[in-house]
Amino acid sequence: MKRGMAFWGIVALAVAVAGILSRAPKALAKMEAFRVTEVRVEGARFLTQEDALRALALPTDASVWDNTRSWAMRLQHHPLVADVTVHRRFPGTLVLQVVEREPVALYPGPALEPVDQSGRVLPIDPAFHRLDLPIMALAGAHGSGVLTPAQRRLLAREIHRITQGDPEFLARVSDITLDARGDLHARIWDPPVILHFTEGVPYRRIQAGLRVLDDASARFEGKRVTDLDLRYEDQVVVRLARAGGG
Repeated sequence: MKRGMAFWGIVALAVAVAGILSRAPKALAKMEAFRVTEVRVEGARFLTQEDALRALALPTDASVWDNTRSWAMRLQHHPLVADVTVHRRFPGTLVLQVVEREPVALYPGPALEPVDQSGRVLPIDPAFHRLDLPIMALAGAHGSGVLTPAQRRLLAREIHRITQGDPEFLARVSDITLDARGDLHARIWDPPVILHFTEGVPYRRIQAGLRVLDDASARFEGKRVTDLDLRYEDQVVVRLARAGGG
């Protein structure tokens, strides 16, 4: 009998303690000592402290004990933020661990605008941040036109995929265009040549094509290679400048 009473006493005590602990954050949140006095942003290159605070919209009486998940959700609505984790640093600091959306190319709107791998326009000043990225455009018989959202996504996705294969290669590309047939054309400035390929071309094939380019440049000494075409299966087509520079 005594053992049974002791057991139920322990259960009652545990329930009471759990109740107290569940109410503790609410009680602590009312204490002045835990008011948010500092917000730190970590892991961000483009997101400014001011933009983060504006997105958080913290009330003046915010406490580190408040619901951090709701703050994280607010910040994730910012176009630069792919993911964020909010950490508490007692007594009054919030640390925002941010994963940003990375720019992969520049889209020529009224001004050059950085876009991420999904084609989303990012609020980044490319001149201020000195972004060295290829320009994406629509190629046609009469020059460049306006990309549709789907075309912009396709180009951005392809640029990101190629970047994953070799980040240094994209540094050699000045622009990548998409034509009416869905073929892609990358203008390489070192050496000056246009690379033609199709969506999803394996990066190892681009590498093989660049090796052919090096070989052709050495073999046809005195003749300039203008185009490197990877659109034909198991072939790399090299085109040379016509006599007279045409």
